[in-house]
Formats: sequence, structure tokens, C-alpha cells
Amino acid sequence: MTSADGGQQVHRMMVASVCRMPGSVVEQLLGMREAICRFNAPRGLRTAVLYSGGWFLQWHEGSATAVDEAWAQSEMHPGHAHQRLIHRSAGPATLVKRLHIATLHSRDKPNDVARRFYSIERERELGWIAEPAEIWQCLSAPCLVQAGDVMAAVSRSHVVAVTSEFTESVDLIKSIGERARAPVSYQRFADGDIRKGEIGAAYVDLTNGGQMTRLQALSRRCLDDGMVKLSLRRLQCLVLLLGNRPRQTATLALSVAGLLEGMEAPPAVRLVGPCPDICDEAAAALGAVPGLDISAIRSGIAGRAGVDAVLDLITTGCSAPAGLDLVLT
Repeated sequence: MTSADGGQQVHRMMVASVCRMPGSVVEQLLGMREAICRFNAPRGLRTAVLYSGGWFLQWHEGSATAVDEAWAQSEMHPGHAHQRLIHRSAGPATLVKRLHIATLHSRDKPNDVARRFYSIERERELGWIAEPAEIWQCLSAPCLVQAGDVMAAVSRSHVVAVTSEFTESVDLIKSIGERARAPVSYQRFADGDIRKGEIGAAYVDLTNGGQMTRLQALSRRCLDDGMVKLSLRRLQCLVLLLGNRPRQTATLALSVAGLLEGMEAPPAVRLVGPCPDICDEAAAALGAVPGLDISAIRSGIAGRAGVDAVLDLITTGCSAPAGLDLVLT
């Protein structure tokens, strides 16, 4: 079971609880993967678990009986306290694997996370209807610039993802955050396959002339994760940081092409790299995606040059800068 059952109607339930796990919560969640998958498998249940600032969010999809059993099971677990229903509805399945795990590491305190949960509860009581994916996104990657508007902040944002083969994208986001004096939030993701390790991502929210831009840093491995893909639904621009390694660049470009082919409205793609030949090869690999807007910025990407290149893209709305050697549409 590796993909959401397109159009299938399932019961969706989201439950919040206070974390009572001592020690490293992340390590304990990773250690529980096999047991959760063993519970879910015979019930046809899919689950996503988020840990953030001393709170858990569980998102279950399956039959009404299965989600009720999952809730009862978690109530018996000593690591969960003060459980409260955040959302319950019938609708299309979204979760693509038996289990997804995500953790958020930011400057948030438990009270900050609690306020987000209470805000969503109040909106639900007032008749506001949101899909589970929307609730998950605003809790797993909350906007730290417009904290007073929990749900709308992310929906109004200009989303730009920066990806690289290894950790270059995260390093660049950290440098941008330091320059803008904006906090960087870090995320970790894993699924139910105990043979695989976790993967990391990061994001920073910036304001420019009244426009909020979210910059997300993703490694190549992140592009295959279902919950990362969920966060890219409103992606307007994807920036590829290319180095001087042809083989790694080809692998990255093919991964990005696979991601874009699954999108109804692919974002603009901007290639940032020091080598013209490498940029050409990446553009050729991406050229198979129909109607894709691609342009390359052939300049050094290390340190300050990379930060300036990405910030220039944000300022121009990711439009193609003048004087490019390559523009493919």
C-alpha cells in the first residue's frame, strides 16, 4: 500500500494529545514504527503522526471501526494525555502509506502549539470546514510571521522550494534566515519502513512588501516523501542548486522531474549553478515535463552568491532574470 486510493471515501479522524513520553520523542516514535504498522495492516488503516512542541497530532484514515480502534489504542498509551478530537469526517483518502511520522523543531513553546489546536477547534465549532491535509499543513509547518491567522497564513504565502543533492539547500536556508533575522524551523520525516532512516527539511518565512514567502529546503531524498509532497501543493517556484558533480546532478534532475510530473500545475523551475554544461544537462532532463517554465542562472552558488541568487528570485517573484543564457518554456 504505497499510494492513496484515488477517490475512495474513507473516515478521516485527527486527534491531539499532550506528549508524556520521557527522553527523545523522535527516537521513540521511530522505534514504534513496526508496532504501529502491525496494528494498522489488518485493519486497512493509514496513520500520520506529528510531534511538535510537546504535543501529538494523529491523523487516521480507514473504516469507521478502524479509526475508532486507533483512538482507543492511543488512549491506553501512557505517552498520550488529554486527548481531544480536532477533526472527523468522511472524504477522499490522502495518506499514501501505512504510516507517516513527522516532527517539527522550532522556537515554539507548548502554549504556542496549544493555541493553534484551540483555534482550529473554535473554527470547527463555528461551522468552518477544512480538509485534514489543510489542518496537517498548518500544524506541521505553521507560519511564524503571521501567527494570529493560523490557517490563512500558509494559504496566502508564496511558496518557493530549494532542493539539492545533499545539505546545500538547508545550509542556504540557514544563511538566509540569519541575514533576515528570521527563525528557521526544522522538520524530520520517516515512514513505516524500518530499513530506512529519517530525512530532514527546513523552512523560513520571509516578508517583502506585504507578501509572505515561504522558503523550503529539501534534499533529493525528501522529494519522494508523501508528507513532503503534501506541503508542495501550493508550490510556485522550485530552485535547484547544482554543483559540479554530473552524476549527482542527473539523479537530482530525474527526481525533480518525477515530482513535477505528478503535479497538476507544475511550478516554475530555476537552476542555480556555476557550470553551464551542468545547467544544460539538468534542463534537458527536466525538458520532458510538458509546458515547464525553466530558466538557469549560471553563477557561483557557494555562500553569499547562492543567498543573493535565491533572494533575487524571491524579489522578482521567481520570474526569469534578464540576460539568461537559457530560457525554455
